[in-house]
Amino acid sequence: MGGEDEAGSRELAMFGGVAVQSGRPSDQDVVAVLRDGVEHVVASCLGVDLTWTTTAVVASDDLSTGNADIGRPGLDWAFALGRGEPLLAVTLSATATALEGYDWHPRWLPVTVRATMPVDVPHGRGDGGGLVVGLSMHRWALYGGGDDLVRVADVLTPWLLDSADRLDADAGYATLDRVTAEDAESPWERVTGCLPALRDVTRTLWGYGWGTLLSPVHVDAVGGRVVLDSLREVLPAVVVRDVGGGRTWLTLGPDPAAVTPQDVATLRSVLAPALPRGSRSVDRPSGEHLIV
Repeated sequence: MGGEDEAGSRELAMFGGVAVQSGRPSDQDVVAVLRDGVEHVVASCLGVDLTWTTTAVVASDDLSTGNADIGRPGLDWAFALGRGEPLLAVTLSATATALEGYDWHPRWLPVTVRATMPVDVPHGRGDGGGLVVGLSMHRWALYGGGDDLVRVADVLTPWLLDSADRLDADAGYATLDRVTAEDAESPWERVTGCLPALRDVTRTLWGYGWGTLLSPVHVDAVGGRVVLDSLREVLPAVVVRDVGGGRTWLTLGPDPAAVTPQDVATLRSVLAPALPRGSRSVDRPSGEHLIV
């Protein structure tokens, strides 16, 4: 994925999500988390009219023909849970109603709420990267044009942490970046060339950003809670707090929009021992317009 033209056409979006590999939550719990994201986060934050579509994919769907019956107009939770097989992916996509028919426009799809389930593969942990749940909202489409991201963060954070509790997540993050919940990779994975199929969030982080969710394993990897707390000596706005399941939630202040590239670099230097290593260095130009 990836050249400069594609990345440059992406809109800034607020993203939050969690990843799970140490367990396998039920499809019912996953869809419940997605529904909460739509009804509590998107409904509270979006300032434009939206047209929703529900997509649910199972193993027997032949996606190569383009004729698979995998979608319904609107928010159809019964369809999402009524496929009769274990789910592979569920996506709630919201297009900007005012841009109907302009599917080439970079602002056409401002909201995506998505879950991709574990799949059997012969490498990595054998689960294709595990369960990933994400929610992305274009900044331009938020109330007030996205000027008040403190309010958005105050709505997104409880959903992310509740999702982590409900699904017993291993990792998660929230960021303002040129990303979407449709992406298979986190920004870190994308920039460094970490393959999602080789992901192991039971050992290393999935991603990081304005907000980073760490398991006890990740905290130990970076040198313990004292190392995370020491970030405040350089970045006084940092907040580190204990949350459910022994996890730690670290934020770079109250406002995602106030985070600078230097703030991100400082955070990355602290988290480096817990980050997966890919085929590229983060300092090597890759043509991407990502903030990591």
